Amino acid sequence: MDVLAPASTSVGFAGRQVEILPIPVGRIPVLIRTARPVIDALIANNVLTGEGDELDIDVIQIVDLIGDHGEQFFEALSIAAGVSVADVEAANLDDVVRLTQTCVRVNRDFFTKNVVPLLAGMARQLPGVGPTPSSS
Repeated sequence: MDVLAPASTSVGFAGRQVEILPIPVGRIPVLIRTARPVIDALIANNVLTGEGDELDIDVIQIVDLIGDHGEQFFEALSIAAGVSVADVEAANLDDVVRLTQTCVRVNRDFFTKNVVPLLAGMARQLPGVGPTPSSS
């Protein structure tokens, strides 16, 4: 049986090359806790639930995420990319867009096959979350 190496790629960020790997299992809990509003926004915009090109995130979506969830976005990107929060915050928008798009592409299977179903299952288990019975 062949074992596939994890998909990875490198991306130019703040004047250097950063290797983007699939998120290590030990970082998943902190990423989900930190990035919950960011992940919810990505799901709402079909970035993590669509197919093909719909899974790509564009500059407008990234700017919206920064505006709506700046701290969580910067911390989540730091975790996903393995760079410091300070480096993310100090970078120019082009670098942040490239880094974000690369992190989403490298980790899309993880999000679409694991995180989205997990969050959907958790929402069904929480009282007061999800559809409510009709009052008629």
